[in-house]
Amino acid sequence: MAVLMQTSQQPVVSVRRARSGVRWFVVCVAAFVVAVACATFVPQQGWNPGHGPVVPHDSFPADCSLCHEGSDWHTIKKTFTYDHAAKTGVPLVGAHADAGCLLCHNDRGPVANFAAQGCSGCHADPHQQRLGRNCKDCHDERTWQPREAIAMHDRTRFPLVGAHAAAACFRCHPGAQVGNFAGASAKCAHCHQADFARTTDPNHVVLNFAQDCENCHLPVGWVPSRFDHPASFPLSFGHAGRACRECHTTPNSFTGLSTACSTCHSDDFAATSQPSHAAAGFSTDCAMCHDTRTFRTANWQHPGSFALTFGHAGRSCSECHPNNSYSGTSTTCSSCHLDNWQATQNPNHQTAGFGTDCAQCHSTANWHGATGHPASFPLTNAHARACTSCHTTPGVYTGLSTACASCHLADYNGATDPPHVSFQMSQQCQNCHNTSTWGAGNWNHHFPINSGRHSGFACFDCHNNPANRPAFSCIDCHEHNQQNAGSHHNGVSGYQWTTAACYQCHPTGHE
Repeated sequence: MAVLMQTSQQPVVSVRRARSGVRWFVVCVAAFVVAVACATFVPQQGWNPGHGPVVPHDSFPADCSLCHEGSDWHTIKKTFTYDHAAKTGVPLVGAHADAGCLLCHNDRGPVANFAAQGCSGCHADPHQQRLGRNCKDCHDERTWQPREAIAMHDRTRFPLVGAHAAAACFRCHPGAQVGNFAGASAKCAHCHQADFARTTDPNHVVLNFAQDCENCHLPVGWVPSRFDHPASFPLSFGHAGRACRECHTTPNSFTGLSTACSTCHSDDFAATSQPSHAAAGFSTDCAMCHDTRTFRTANWQHPGSFALTFGHAGRSCSECHPNNSYSGTSTTCSSCHLDNWQATQNPNHQTAGFGTDCAQCHSTANWHGATGHPASFPLTNAHARACTSCHTTPGVYTGLSTACASCHLADYNGATDPPHVSFQMSQQCQNCHNTSTWGAGNWNHHFPINSGRHSGFACFDCHNNPANRPAFSCIDCHEHNQQNAGSHHNGVSGYQWTTAACYQCHPTGHE
């Protein structure tokens, strides 16, 4: 019975103990919550320490609503503005204008004490005073990033040029991220040791090249290198800018290579067909005809006995030297131009008996328009006409008179101002005309009475006798002066009122 009673009471005791443990846990949690709440409780008009130290407001206006929202002390009114420059005399520029007030105004002490120290009053020096205390030398208030760093670096022993100017600071200054720029080496290998070691064309390590990269490379571009090839074989034009292995085909072997053109260009020599260098027996010394500017155009000078000028220049060799034969070629014009000579009809060279020496009339500058008229009658200006203009008998180019009248008699007979026939003027047209222009002859008056008051007269003013145009009259113009002239010639021996007498004493027309 006792056993049964003991057994039946055990479950009841366990339940009671469980309930008691739950109550104790709830009490503990509640106490913890109350403790935390009490510890972080901020009155409605209090200050949350998490926002920083309280700024003394002793000198501020008593009306809190000028700056704060009415519900708490933490929120500044959205419409609040404060002219820092006008109120304090210190303008806030750049990033300083966006900084929170408490960054400068806090419980450290009066702001003026720290402002007097300059930048270092607020900003810790990450450079550990290695770059001086004046932050404005590299930084400004707009951004903390350094400005004019390239120009600043130019004052050091290692100016930044080319690719060096684009490299990040930490690439050469491992401590740059923490403001440490000291101790950087100016030697190329300090940064480029890995480049030196992995270069295989050519292999710098195997060839024991110096680690002073600037001997061959420039900071504006790592490739190509500017290694100075020996002066005995300068790399100019087409030879320049090529990889070393193009000529130095044995890896990392750069000595003992022949400078003969055929070392590299024997295939070009053998493949050339215009003209065929091999068939023609040309020398393998390419420099005799080619240079490094262009391989395709030869600059070989044709013998001075037959210089290639104008129309002869720029032609392919095979035009005159067929079958790759370059010796024994005749220099006579007909050897190339006989077909032209035979086909020419204006004039017909064969019927006219012209020689086959084209150079007598033609030049290499222009095939058309012969220049070989006899010097006794040069074809200048208007006389530079087609042959048939004067040589009207087909195929006859000899025996033609050079007298002007042989071509210009009709012009002479038809001239009326003055009438050449009645004036009995010479038929030597060149006395008054030239080949530049036919009109307005340049004939000079035979007598000096054509100047002063006598200049500008028409021919017929003085030559007024149709039956005898060459004759002229003085008294016909001055007849109204006969009496006056007589009084002026009193005592003049042989005075007569005749044209001949007037001209005898007044050949220039002057009194």
